[in-house]
Amino acid sequence: MLINRQKDLKYLEEGYNKPNSQMKFIFGRKYIGKTALVTQFIKDKQAIYISLNDMSQNLFFTNMANEIISYFSLYKTNQKFNNFLEVLNLLNRQEVDEKLIVVIEDFHNILKVHKKALDELLLFWKKQLSKKNIYLVLTSATIFKDEYIQELEKNNDFFILKSLEFETIKTMIPNLPKLDQLCVYTLLGTSPRYLKYYNKNINLAENIYNLFLSTNSYLFNLGIDILKSEIQDIGTYCSILYAISLGKTKIGDIAEFLNVKSTYLSRYIQKLLEMMILIKEIPIDSEEKSGKFGRYIIEDNALKFWFYYIYPNKALISKQELLPITKQIQENFMSKTIQDSYKKYIKEHILKNKRVTFGYEPTAIGSWWDNNSNNIDLVAYDRKNITFVQILWQDEEMAKIAYGKLKVISEKMQTTLQKRYIIVSKNSYFNTTKSLDNE
Repeated sequence: MLINRQKDLKYLEEGYNKPNSQMKFIFGRKYIGKTALVTQFIKDKQAIYISLNDMSQNLFFTNMANEIISYFSLYKTNQKFNNFLEVLNLLNRQEVDEKLIVVIEDFHNILKVHKKALDELLLFWKKQLSKKNIYLVLTSATIFKDEYIQELEKNNDFFILKSLEFETIKTMIPNLPKLDQLCVYTLLGTSPRYLKYYNKNINLAENIYNLFLSTNSYLFNLGIDILKSEIQDIGTYCSILYAISLGKTKIGDIAEFLNVKSTYLSRYIQKLLEMMILIKEIPIDSEEKSGKFGRYIIEDNALKFWFYYIYPNKALISKQELLPITKQIQENFMSKTIQDSYKKYIKEHILKNKRVTFGYEPTAIGSWWDNNSNNIDLVAYDRKNITFVQILWQDEEMAKIAYGKLKVISEKMQTTLQKRYIIVSKNSYFNTTKSLDNE
């Protein structure tokens, strides 16, 4: 099911319509919709579709080659293909008149059995395949190391598939009240893969049970399924994601919670970043590479919900002893969990409507915080103006208090720009925004 991916589809179509051969990598975390996008793109086009499931090296490359053999109706032999180069050479030997799309899905799985596969592909493409009438599309649930990304960036040979916008919920589940939309967003994010299982004819508690709390429910093992697709020993990774779901977003806080050294966590966090499960945020005024006060965020709301509520209660859920977890959800969901997703939505809305929100087009926008627990939800500026934004889950009566606090905190950012302040109250979600500006 392809929902709200018109821009991504258009980008692929533009590459297809170019006269020369093209290669595009599509990066995106597991279950974000890479397969749906590519399947829609190749519809009614000449295409070879190669899906790289986990299998032994003895079968891996032979199965790849068999897709090419089948497409070109080649004489089948019992030939074994032992490495990636043999598969690439097989493709290169074929005559291609009409533009041919070759999709290699889950390219990261090749790297598990053949670490040099990416180097071989990039070199072979440059010397051989780029001269064929081929549009090579490769998907990966793991992003490559910086040196490869920089190489691909030179020719605009990749893009990262982002989470769909909040409005996807209205498309998937029409006529849902606004507060219910926010609840669904908090519970499932915007992935059509998850949203299609939400039943608007029953209440939220029943949906949570059907989706997460029954041992045969669709998302009961969500976190484990995602991690085990790439990682053998998932214990430390689960612990890190659990800590982050609780709000321990800085590496020092995570390390303290898990009673380990920060340096011990580095490789685990790097792997989660490569899998695009985590995103790293740094304060707007920090150097990108230093990232001293960086925060780590679980990007997928469904996964965040799973690690916050399901992971620590998995043994009880397996025995269907649900009272502790249902009590926790009743106490925390509306008072805490939904606040985080509400802020996430408001930030998305502001980023989508920057000029309308600020009255100018910012040259930079992002969150700001320091090491003393001071935090500003968004800071935006251009050459003349700087705007500080605080997003409240409370109602309008708290706006004046928040305004005063925001002014005090903003003084910690030294600037000569013209200052403005915006307080976004809870009512903004219901189409009422309270703004306080300092001229």
